[in-house]
Amino acid sequence: MSDAAARLVVRQGPYPNQEYLLTQAATVMGRGPNNDLVFADPEISRQHAQIVIEENGEYVLKDLGSTNGLFVNGRRVSGTALLNSGDTISLGESIILVFYLPGVEFYSEDDTPTGELEPPPSAPPPELAYMEAAPAADYPPIAYAAPPAYDQTAPSGRRGRSVLIGCGVALLLVFLCIAVLFFLDAYDNGRLLYCGGLRPFWETILSPFGFAPLCN
Repeated sequence: MSDAAARLVVRQGPYPNQEYLLTQAATVMGRGPNNDLVFADPEISRQHAQIVIEENGEYVLKDLGSTNGLFVNGRRVSGTALLNSGDTISLGESIILVFYLPGVEFYSEDDTPTGELEPPPSAPPPELAYMEAAPAADYPPIAYAAPPAYDQTAPSGRRGRSVLIGCGVALLLVFLCIAVLFFLDAYDNGRLLYCGGLRPFWETILSPFGFAPLCN
């Protein structure tokens, strides 16, 4: 493997940890068979993106009008983006690549560096070291606030709904009674309503207003 070429490592896709060397001045990625890097995935455009090596040695990523978008470290690339070692390149949502500059080792999916030993643990900062050395008695006790007492006098939602239902039923009964009275008053000139067994009641109620039922 050449250490003078940058690399793309597949983090998510059909071949995890597969490496691609960027040895050309321009590398085109897409679904089409004529691309330099072919990813046969329906979410990838025929020509999805391109990586160009500038004259100063910088690597620039360019979107080629992809349908499902091009992202670097989770941010969408609308034109071009400068690549740094360790950047994550997403082609849509199905292909995820990691870019590494020449001579930089890459991390596989289990986060273990290939070809390198894990660095020794660094010493804790002075503040942390002081906290570890200080006795427990120097720290003030932590006061926990008791949760507020539950107010049992607050009306429940069920009681409120019951009151609303009762008011609705009462209004409905009043409306039905009024509708029945209007119907009986209009039917047969009111004889059915005023000339039956309730005639004394209506005469008592309506006589002060000059109303006399016609029951002949």
